[in-house]
Amino acid sequence: MTSPPPPRKRGRKWRLLTGWVLTIAGIILGPVPVLPGVVFLVPGIAILCAESRWIRNLLRRYRERRILRKALREAERVGIKINLEHDPEIDGER
Repeated sequence: MTSPPPPRKRGRKWRLLTGWVLTIAGIILGPVPVLPGVVFLVPGIAILCAESRWIRNLLRRYRERRILRKALREAERVGIKINLEHDPEIDGER
């Protein structure tokens, strides 16, 4: 018996190109009132996330920072002050 052929990566380049074109078109058309850029931006980013580990990691870091900022604002709203700056007494001298 022979093993199955490896999956083809020929279409990956076209999907990446399509994702980048849609994303750039969405960014350019964002401020234009005729056609919202979101119509192009969301599918472009979705295609890039499906094809590129780099884009997925970039969006994951952005989402984590956004969630952290939201949590810090909520903590300050209820009266808890959290300082994430470097503290030499705790972290050691660097």
